[in-house]
Amino acid sequence: MKRIITKNFSPKLILTILMLLGLSVYANAADVIKLIVKEDRASCTGVAPQTCFQVKYKNSKGWELFYSNISGFNYKPGYRYVILVTRTKRANVPADASIYTYKLKKVLKKQKMPVKTGEWDFVVKHKWKLIQMNGVALEQSPAYVVFDKEKGRVNGFAGCNSFFGAYEKGDGKLTFKQMGSTLRACVDEDRNRLESEFLKLISDKTLKYDVAEQTLNFYENHRLVLMFGMAPLDKK
Repeated sequence: MKRIITKNFSPKLILTILMLLGLSVYANAADVIKLIVKEDRASCTGVAPQTCFQVKYKNSKGWELFYSNISGFNYKPGYRYVILVTRTKRANVPADASIYTYKLKKVLKKQKMPVKTGEWDFVVKHKWKLIQMNGVALEQSPAYVVFDKEKGRVNGFAGCNSFFGAYEKGDGKLTFKQMGSTLRACVDEDRNRLESEFLKLISDKTLKYDVAEQTLNFYENHRLVLMFGMAPLDKK
């Protein structure tokens, strides 16, 4: 039987190798952290405009933006959560990505929060320009929406045509009803596609909504489908 020759490996070298191996394992080790997740999201900018969770860590003094996704976390606006999350450091970090991945371990608490008073009064005082649709950021989008609180009416511009209709609000949801639009021909293919997709999303639909900083966001099946940015309301 051949003997393994180790005389050329000093104890110091062996210790260094073991330490490096230990550091490599530690770099990819997972730890468990506790997060408090606020009942509404906030607008933020990553690769594109989006909404982010607002969270508090153990030593947080205030709400902090959380840019990553949490795998397995079925978040519902209007509820405040206390959760345990497994945080794992990535071995190879993609460009514009977090150095960590996050996975839900346990929901410790889920609490329904009272609806903010005056939130809708804030919405109706502004025009809301479409800045994101179905996860795609829109630059220089002509589409916008305006709400009339007293009449329960909604109107705006979809890309080529003006649209109008009624709405009903309740329990964090908005129902668009009796929607219609003008019938101007749309020769611009991009605007025509924008208008078609936008009107399809709001025609006779009930969507959850929230207001985060200066954005108005609509959700379908807990998925963000429309994001509007605040703009001054035109004076009549």
